[in-house]
Amino acid sequence: MTLPPPLAKVTPRALMVLSLAGLVYVFAALERISPPVVALDIMNALGLKPDDLSLMFSLTFIAYALTQPIAGFGADWIGPKRCLLAATIFLGGASIWFSYSQSLWSAALARALVGLAAGFVFVPAVRLAANWLPPRHFAMASSCILAASALSNFLAGSPLARSADRFGWRWSFFALGLAGLALSGLVLALIADHPRPGPGHPQEHPQELPQKRPAKTPHFWPSARQIFSHPMFWLISLVYTGTDLLYDTFTGLWAGPYLIEAHGLSAVAAGDILSTASLGFLVGGPLVVFWGNRWGSYSKVLICLTLGNIGLTSFIIWGPAQSPPWMLYLLCLAAPLGVHGTGLIFALSKNYFPENITGTLIGFLNLMPFLAGALMQNIVGFILARLQADPLTGALTAHEQYAQAFIPVLFWSFLTFMASVWLHSKKH
Repeated sequence: MTLPPPLAKVTPRALMVLSLAGLVYVFAALERISPPVVALDIMNALGLKPDDLSLMFSLTFIAYALTQPIAGFGADWIGPKRCLLAATIFLGGASIWFSYSQSLWSAALARALVGLAAGFVFVPAVRLAANWLPPRHFAMASSCILAASALSNFLAGSPLARSADRFGWRWSFFALGLAGLALSGLVLALIADHPRPGPGHPQEHPQELPQKRPAKTPHFWPSARQIFSHPMFWLISLVYTGTDLLYDTFTGLWAGPYLIEAHGLSAVAAGDILSTASLGFLVGGPLVVFWGNRWGSYSKVLICLTLGNIGLTSFIIWGPAQSPPWMLYLLCLAAPLGVHGTGLIFALSKNYFPENITGTLIGFLNLMPFLAGALMQNIVGFILARLQADPLTGALTAHEQYAQAFIPVLFWSFLTFMASVWLHSKKH
């Protein structure tokens, strides 16, 4: 696919296209994270055991992670519109399939299809931002798309629970499926891969035209070789895994058990505190990009984010065992701090690679924090299990056990800080 030059300014049409892409991402994130709030209803209806339920959820996560590079290449090769159209159709169909499932394997395959389809949304949506906006707005647009998932977290909580309570979980997921199919119609009618010539297009500003248009997008493996052979990809990936790591490990899994076991809170009280993470996720990304624009340096902001992760992880390890609730609220509000740098990382990475492989590049970058987060979740769980099973360490308090389990997170945070300083030393 040969790319036209980008817009010279933001147009109403561009805002409409990106708003619809953001809505598709909200829907995809809702489908991906929706089952836990009705997990017990699903488990009872299908006659599952807890390990069956975790298998079903893990298939969604694994499928989502593995599709990131493919989605990025697809956004470059066939265009983001086709990716979003296929994603909404398959998300709708998978949700309807899930609503009719009567066995573990039927439900698990439906959830795996949800993960595969949802994986084809974020990177193509970000690719649309690169196609429709001037480069200076790319980081902010990426952060706003990512921040929109805060709405998904809200909808997957009380609204979905109330719907399932009133209509049943099957009808709720059936309705989600119909919504996905309706959304595919909007994608088909309203989204375009690139703007047409008109107001704000560089064809009306010849002085801003590049000397030549970007080359045709190469095939997947040549693109992958070009990305993997560049040392900056690995340095940026290291920074990306580290900035996201605390969010993936703590907020993504261990925050609830930590609040309940290490601080003696009830499940309801822990849930109330964890809800603050959605608020931080909503406003944090755009604020971080605004911060970077004011400083004139995205890499300096990334250094600050890595230092923030070190401070937050240090609190988990050495903070008071009987922390007052306001401290725990602040901890959970600030835990997504590092992930707010995603837009900055995407914008920095574009400086080192050709425009025609932007989607493939972002897809491979987006794979890295998922893999690192999954690994660190298991490392923390392994350490906790060993500490609880060992007679010599079994007498440790829960707070002391979590403190030891999060030491690898702190180590990786320090490593990321050094990598971010190295990244800042590069000229871009």
